Amino acid sequence: MKDDSDRILEALRAVGESGLIIDELTTGLGIDSRKLVKSIKRLKSQGLIEVQKQELKEERYIIRAEISGDAEPGNLSDMDGCPCFHCLRISRCGVRQPDSPVSCRDLEEWMLGSGAS
Repeated sequence: MKDDSDRILEALRAVGESGLIIDELTTGLGIDSRKLVKSIKRLKSQGLIEVQKQELKEERYIIRAEISGDAEPGNLSDMDGCPCFHCLRISRCGVRQPDSPVSCRDLEEWMLGSGAS
């Protein structure tokens, strides 16, 4: 049995780039508007949908499923061999720190060598 989030994603993927407004989702799926808003917030925080404000005659929000093309989501195995996991300077690494991922030669070599993007 599909939960509300799955049904919302299916409906959004079915219409593609045009997206849907909340009223269309509420009536089309028969989901209570409060439950729908909670599901939309959860899906948005997970990066699965995009909510865009449109101002026409009335203010409304268009909701679209994130389209990632043919790429599959990354997972932890994609980080295999990442030098950060065994770096002795990790506690000092970061923005405006003595060491930074931006200037790290080991990280750069790993990314270029592993084909990471």
